[in-house]
Amino acid sequence: MPNLKPLRIILFILLLLPAQLCIAQKHYTVKQIPDPKATGGPGYVSNPDAVLSESDVAWLNQIIARLEEQTNVQIAVVAVNDFDEHAEVFDFALQLFRTWGIGKAHADNGLLLFVATNRREYRFITGYGLEGLLPDAALKKIGDNYMVPAFKEGAYGSGITNALTAIADYLSQEGNKNELDQLMLKQKHVEKPWMETIGICVLIILAAIPILRSTKKHMPFVAGKTNRTNGYDKVITVGCGGLFIIGFVLVFLSAFTIGFGWLKIITLAAVPYILYGLIAVGLFFRYYAALGANRNFYKDDENFANAVQQLNKVAWWYGILSPLILIGIFIEEIRRRNIVKRFKAPLDTRKQPMLRINRDNNKDGKPYITSGQLAEENAGVYIYDIWVSADGKENKVIANQGDNFDDFTDCPQCKFKTLCKPKTITLVNATYSREGKGKEVRRCDNCNYEELIKMVVFPMLTKSSGSSGSSSSGSGSSSSSSSWGGGSSGGGGAGGKW
Repeated sequence: MPNLKPLRIILFILLLLPAQLCIAQKHYTVKQIPDPKATGGPGYVSNPDAVLSESDVAWLNQIIARLEEQTNVQIAVVAVNDFDEHAEVFDFALQLFRTWGIGKAHADNGLLLFVATNRREYRFITGYGLEGLLPDAALKKIGDNYMVPAFKEGAYGSGITNALTAIADYLSQEGNKNELDQLMLKQKHVEKPWMETIGICVLIILAAIPILRSTKKHMPFVAGKTNRTNGYDKVITVGCGGLFIIGFVLVFLSAFTIGFGWLKIITLAAVPYILYGLIAVGLFFRYYAALGANRNFYKDDENFANAVQQLNKVAWWYGILSPLILIGIFIEEIRRRNIVKRFKAPLDTRKQPMLRINRDNNKDGKPYITSGQLAEENAGVYIYDIWVSADGKENKVIANQGDNFDDFTDCPQCKFKTLCKPKTITLVNATYSREGKGKEVRRCDNCNYEELIKMVVFPMLTKSSGSSGSSSSGSGSSSSSSSWGGGSSGGGGAGGKW
């Protein structure tokens, strides 16, 4: 059957194709390198491409485990065929070391041996703590003497085993072991600063309590609600809104893009700084709340300026916990001095100083200002200073711009600057079965003149789909279960080729 021979060849090729696909080389990223401790196991060797035999892996794990038991040094071995084709072996190995956190935290006594057979390269990466015991030249010599000759013969297991045995014997020597013990003492000292941290936090809180009480003494009680807004209230509103937006964006990005891994950088030692920052921002808002309370309490600017002066005398001390307050004090002091310039008494026709009417005693300004001028004051457009001669026969009314001067225009009907910016008024509320109606208008706060801009339609209310089960715990593929010690490296070590 000679015609069957081509068919057999075709079938043989088809059988080989899946095998070729299975053995296709993988260019690993750092996240794709299997962490031998990610599952909580005792392993130290990552061997995804079976570069090492099972017996080699078992023997290496035994050597490294014994060394860690004796000296607390952590060694990781990674053997792959290839990795990210756009990365250099040093950069890749260093990133892998830092991602896993090889070695004990603060002792930084970790060592990584990374081998890529297709590139015929190896790289040692040492933690900060091992750079003195295992200098680059020593690691280079170990690699050249033990690994390169074996790797040239394809004996990766024996080459790595001989190199790590030499390193383990060296680190286990009495003098080197004592130095490694000192690293662990340093770690214990750094890893247990909780008493110191708690003490600092308590001191910060105890320092903040009298400041909070002090500001309360300078926050007069305003009976009932006031419709007037001032710049101080706007600072608090904008500041709190900005913090909320920042927090929302950070949570959103963490939940859907970058993940919550960045929280790992928040160490115990950073807690006092975070607390200080939160208190600093809180006290800054507290200072402006005190300014806002005084602004709402005192209609008279001279009384308000005196209250601000008294507040600022003690607020300088607040700067110890909130340097932001110093900025506010500086701005308010400039503003207060500009206000005080208004209180120099003008002269009447007899060249005698006039007397200023205390607006907290005469809130309506009668009989010196009109109802329209009073409406401008209530809207925060103008602040009127009223001066009266000693005999009461002469008076002067001086207009000063208020906080909301730019928010109003002149009313075409009453001619006072009391026509507000456009605002939407609801006429019919929207329901689940019908649309709502409203109008966008500009109204005069004095004569109630209304200028219609346009009619507005509000969409019908819609019921939520109730898909409350969408909070899946996906993206949980991080290696947070890794039990490496959290060590770090500055890039020390050595590498070579064969």
